[in-house]
Amino acid sequence: MTSKLDTAGRSRGDRARTHAYLREFLPAIAAYVLVLVAVLTWGDVDGDSPWRFVWALLPLLPVLAVTRAVVRALRRSDEYAQLLQLRALAVGFAAAMLACAVLGLLGVAGLVLPAAPWLVFGVGMLSWGAAAGVVHR
Repeated sequence: MTSKLDTAGRSRGDRARTHAYLREFLPAIAAYVLVLVAVLTWGDVDGDSPWRFVWALLPLLPVLAVTRAVVRALRRSDEYAQLLQLRALAVGFAAAMLACAVLGLLGVAGLVLPAAPWLVFGVGMLSWGAAAGVVHR
């Protein structure tokens, strides 16, 4: 005989945690997009002004809010969800480090990739997301 606790749907607590996360994450990511568009439009990051460095770093302010939302969501999660997220994060970190090593060695051989940091970031984030999908199944 099965228990009523064994349901396929999400619990009220799970839904509340998801809503709390989205309330914090969505405004922060929207602010990031807006600030990034503003920087790329008016920041003159290709110019000669020393202020271009301040403009270039301005999108980090909303990224801090995104980071805060993710950390708070992890703190609200139960131990099992935290373990799954840690495993996915480890895969993303390993993939980013591998990408960094590959691009670094290619750089030593003379290949210059100006977008190399973004490639490492992309590999890490995509690997983390894919691994999270796999471990949560």
